[in-house]
Amino acid sequence: MTIIRRYRDTTADDGSRLFEYREAWSAPGSGQLTVHHGRVGQPGTVADQDVVDDAEAATLLEAFAAQCDEDEFTPLTEERLAHVLVEYPLRASAPSPAEQTTLEHLRRQITHRLAWRGLGEVVDMTIRNGQAVLTVETPHAAKASAQIPAAAKGAQGVQPNKARIVRPGQDAS
Repeated sequence: MTIIRRYRDTTADDGSRLFEYREAWSAPGSGQLTVHHGRVGQPGTVADQDVVDDAEAATLLEAFAAQCDEDEFTPLTEERLAHVLVEYPLRASAPSPAEQTTLEHLRRQITHRLAWRGLGEVVDMTIRNGQAVLTVETPHAAKASAQIPAAAKGAQGVQPNKARIVRPGQDAS
């Protein structure tokens, strides 16, 4: 699946910050192109458009990228992205099959909650020191960190009080 994701960070005349995102994607063979946009940290607006085939979807994605460029929406550079870690304790040094399922639910729920708010996604999961450590890549660490507890509550099998957020600059266990 091809995803085009762009951001624009502006300051209004009154000095307030407006941090917006736009993204579009199409899964091969889906017959649909999805466009999602809004303010970073807020649920966005979604529009789906039917497409005849993957070639039409690719053409529309190219047009979307060109419009983003024209409107000064750009990809975020690595320097603009922050990383937030989410630690979740395991019963042993490696996850059991049940814990692997629980961790997958947690990973999906965090990505789902953050992505629909323009706040990034889980990009990695490692096991160390008897804990699963999920790495979230985000354009706004504070807003992403504020959404993670709600995501943990919605993840099947997860005990939300055991998910620990490690913010940038804080030592991970």
